[in-house]
Amino acid sequence: MAEKQVYGLQLLTFLVNKYDYQIVNIKGLATSDYWLVSLSKKYPLVCITNEVLSASTLGSGSFGQVYRAILTTFTQPVDTLVLNTNPSSQKFESGRVLQIPVLENQPVDDMLTRVFPGIDHVVKKVEDVTQEKRKLTKELQKKARDEFYKQLKKSQKTPKITMIIAAICTLIFILSSLLYPITENQVTSGILVGAYYKMNVISAHEYWRLLTAGFVHTDMWHLFMNMIALFDLGLLVEGRLKKSQYLTVLLSSIIVGNLFVLIGDANIVGLGISGGLFGLLGVFSVMLFTSSSYKNPRILSSYITVIMMNVFISLLPNISLLAHLGGFLCGLALGIYYDNSPKVSQVKRHAMISLAAVVAACLITIPSVGRINPIYAGTDANIIRSLNQLHLEGYGKYLTKQYKLQMIEQGEDIYPMVLDSLIKGEGQ
Repeated sequence: MAEKQVYGLQLLTFLVNKYDYQIVNIKGLATSDYWLVSLSKKYPLVCITNEVLSASTLGSGSFGQVYRAILTTFTQPVDTLVLNTNPSSQKFESGRVLQIPVLENQPVDDMLTRVFPGIDHVVKKVEDVTQEKRKLTKELQKKARDEFYKQLKKSQKTPKITMIIAAICTLIFILSSLLYPITENQVTSGILVGAYYKMNVISAHEYWRLLTAGFVHTDMWHLFMNMIALFDLGLLVEGRLKKSQYLTVLLSSIIVGNLFVLIGDANIVGLGISGGLFGLLGVFSVMLFTSSSYKNPRILSSYITVIMMNVFISLLPNISLLAHLGGFLCGLALGIYYDNSPKVSQVKRHAMISLAAVVAACLITIPSVGRINPIYAGTDANIIRSLNQLHLEGYGKYLTKQYKLQMIEQGEDIYPMVLDSLIKGEGQ
């Protein structure tokens, strides 16, 4: 019996070390079998057993109990390979289960050697069973240690894109601060460096502000809090996505979040990267589900706390709930699309169709919500005056023309005179 256990351990060590299979930790079920999983392999699920099995006994005994329990973690059927070290075992195939005997001093099935080259030299008799077990156990422990430190290093690796984004936000904050002596107003400074302002978006067709607004912060505390959140989420998400995917999530979530603001809010000024942060939170939510990390009570409790805190923040005055909602939904959809887990494979297409439908609906709705209300003629005039002081008179004249045309279309015939008066500094 001890030798047969060694054979199973030899196969286990071989598949873990050479083919990166992960050992399935089975809690609450008594079994002497080894269960392995690797979603990228031809056989995602592998069982190494010494139990005599047949097509008619697969569903019974400890094997059947454990097999059914493991299958519940997959969202779709998977092919299962059973490597049997019992001399009485026979090759058979039943449904999605294929059993192949792997015995000492006997030829290994050709199919098995094609799928796992080198497996024909794994099972071998040893003189000292105890020493062999000790050696194989140390190899498995070393592999587990190496994987742990690899993941730890990966998780602690500086998120480069995140740091670049944070640097851009900081530079734009410095630029807006340098403009303050001219504008004498944080709102105007923010608009000049790219903040969302519905008047500019609608009247001057500056839709690029839906993106640039995510990088604008005019308050030191706002910048500090958002950069901490960006760094924390970047550590969790950036290393698990391709660079292009990470950027797509962050930028798309900013745009969709501000698109929600354009459709659902009045004539407001919007700025900050929170839409992108909620997009990253959406991606992390998908990762939490597909990795089954939510089953860990501590992780789930921490996640719920984060969600509740962010919902509370979203309901505070001067915080855009719509930007957060749009960003989160965008991140959720892209997170599903980019995830390779079988748990979400069947809903990838639906997620992208839903996202596309929401964005399309927003775009179609823009003409019907293009009315500027309330009107901030003082802010508009301050923007024009500041541009003139910065020797950007051409841009200032363009905005003046567009502001007036927008207001005349709305029936606000007095607005042009009021704007001209305020630009000249009259009536202040």
